[in-house]
Amino acid sequence: MSLIPADQTFLLWGIVFGLVGFGFWSEKNTRIGRHLTGIVVAMVVTMLLSNLRIIPLASPVYDSIFQNILPMAIPLALFRADIIKAFRTGGQTILAFCIGVVGIILGCMVAMGAMDLGDHEAIVTGLYAATYIGGSANLSAVAIATEFNDGALLAAIVAADVVASNIHVMFIVSLPGLVLMQRIFSKHTLSGKSVAPMDSEDIPSGISQFDLAGAALAISTALLLVYAGQITAEFIGRKSLGIVFTTIYALVVSNFLKSLVRRMSCDFEMGMLMIFLFLVAIAAESDVGVLLQTGVTFFIFAMIIISVHTGFVLVAARVFGLDLRSAIIGSTACVGGITTAAGIATAKGWRDLVIPGILAGTLGNSIGTLMGVLMWSAFK
Repeated sequence: MSLIPADQTFLLWGIVFGLVGFGFWSEKNTRIGRHLTGIVVAMVVTMLLSNLRIIPLASPVYDSIFQNILPMAIPLALFRADIIKAFRTGGQTILAFCIGVVGIILGCMVAMGAMDLGDHEAIVTGLYAATYIGGSANLSAVAIATEFNDGALLAAIVAADVVASNIHVMFIVSLPGLVLMQRIFSKHTLSGKSVAPMDSEDIPSGISQFDLAGAALAISTALLLVYAGQITAEFIGRKSLGIVFTTIYALVVSNFLKSLVRRMSCDFEMGMLMIFLFLVAIAAESDVGVLLQTGVTFFIFAMIIISVHTGFVLVAARVFGLDLRSAIIGSTACVGGITTAAGIATAKGWRDLVIPGILAGTLGNSIGTLMGVLMWSAFK
């Protein structure tokens, strides 16, 4: 039981928005925020509040963010995207993702060598390979494919995954602000600013250009695209692909209906705000207590996989001369999936990497289940 009950929705909405605002403020006004980035600060504070039971670990507010806010954020973040430039500049991100897949496989092997999970080793390895190459849907698919139905054990595996993934996100997002990384990737690192893949006159940048009609148009269009994506996914019997179809439709609007986009106002900024809400909600649901009770072994196993993956990606990126930003988004597409990769690219202001992050995450979703089943079958 938390100090603030889960059903106090208005209070929780106020706190969640306040945490997001604190993250933005810390990045501009504190040394820690500038080095770690605002979203890392916001996520750390949120995890502390939820695990100290000041705010709840689960709430309809978080569910609403996942179900309603996040789908809107994707098209809002993409309305200014130029897909031709994205494909031209996104090759490094896709390459970094492929390197990351190899890193996950190596990490699984190192984890199996370092720890003995007994009879569960093959299935745990397969599940983590699936989720860290694809996503949570791939983990569920592997559990179904392998007829793994131990609910308590699966809950511990997932709890470890959530905390380990959040640690990875907070660590890797902070890399551009570290002096060591700036020295290693001196020619490739950007401290947090990015060159946007669109003409400067098309970018609404600040409150001075805020227009109520334009903002309403952006939100309305985003909602209609989310609806269209969901309807399309339901029509083909794959509801989980709704966000993918929404992304496709958003890219059609951004690249073929530019006159409509030019009438919008602060669409990217609103999308960034919503993605910060999503990342804060993820942090709020990280139950460290449950992890300590039932999943410490799985957490260590997962952290070994992620650590090897991250180190391998960074070393390979330096060897092959990849941009650090691309390495970060490619790695995030592996461990965090489509929404987290797009969210981090948006939160960092790397607009030119939003689409490549989505493309990499989509590729991961496509192969994650197969890779997970292969890992399971190879070691069972």
